[in-house]
Amino acid sequence: MSRRPSKEDVLASYRREALLAAATRVFGERGFEGATMERIAEAADVAKGTTYLYYRSKQSIYDAALSHGFAGLEDRTREVLDRAPDFRSAISAFMTTRAEYFFEHRDFFRMYALAMARQVTRRRPRATEFQAMVDRQTSRLAQAVARAASRGEIRKVDAAATAVAIFDLTRGLVSRRMVSTADVNLAEDVAFLADLVWSGLEPAPAARAEGRREAPRSGAPRRERAGVGPREQ
Repeated sequence: MSRRPSKEDVLASYRREALLAAATRVFGERGFEGATMERIAEAADVAKGTTYLYYRSKQSIYDAALSHGFAGLEDRTREVLDRAPDFRSAISAFMTTRAEYFFEHRDFFRMYALAMARQVTRRRPRATEFQAMVDRQTSRLAQAVARAASRGEIRKVDAAATAVAIFDLTRGLVSRRMVSTADVNLAEDVAFLADLVWSGLEPAPAARAEGRREAPRSGAPRRERAGVGPREQ
């Protein structure tokens, strides 16, 4: 029988959540270099020393905040991919779910975008916890691409490259709408991008027809083209 959480456990959980939310805001506004543990403590309305009781360094709370945001995003993404009846539906559901999550968690998206920029601008790219989290989500979509190709739903493609392309298109959609002053019609935007992706993935007509039985010939004579009579002997 599991024991009930103590008051200390509840308080610790509450403080961790508050610190992660504060860290996400601060890192989203200032990036990793501009953020400090003092600012995070102020945003969480706790003493600086309290912050160090839960996270030993700026790097550790940064990684924890990213992981926390990615966990929620991954849960939603996995659910919609598992429910999608076919891959074309999966593309739309994937884009919609990620865009909605980022719009609901704008501080996390800004943190995510800055973390991505930090990776891109490194003189020597190296493995990081952020990259590992991105790769896990890309891998899940790549598996869905590979399954769709094996079923003949889409043509044979590089599953990993296709997953990255869909990721990048979705991130671009969110980035553009985050800075836009116009009204956002997410359904229209997603429909356009999903159709664009599908047009590059759908199998050629000959491939779709492969495996089908040829329709039996009827006994009726072949109709001549209009204006053309039977060939003279």
